[in-house]
Amino acid sequence: MTTSRAETEQICVRVTLFADLRRFLAKGQEGPQQFVLPAGTSIGTLLDQIGIPAEDETTAGLNGELAQRDTTLKDGDDLVLFSPMEGG
Repeated sequence: MTTSRAETEQICVRVTLFADLRRFLAKGQEGPQQFVLPAGTSIGTLLDQIGIPAEDETTAGLNGELAQRDTTLKDGDDLVLFSPMEGG
């Protein structure tokens, strides 16, 4: 069995968790985190890896633009994650 190049390529993504999502950071960690992932990984897959449940409302900003859970990440992407804000 051969492995295709796409299956072995990896990407590096910078992820910043804001507000209450910081509870998903590893103990003692702060600030942006680097994740090395297989090429073709989606935001949703990364959220699963971080431990953020699919049913949690999470807003994703990818390189300054809103993104969805099914958006595919690319090498060097900058992802920010936050919970929707409520105000009055």
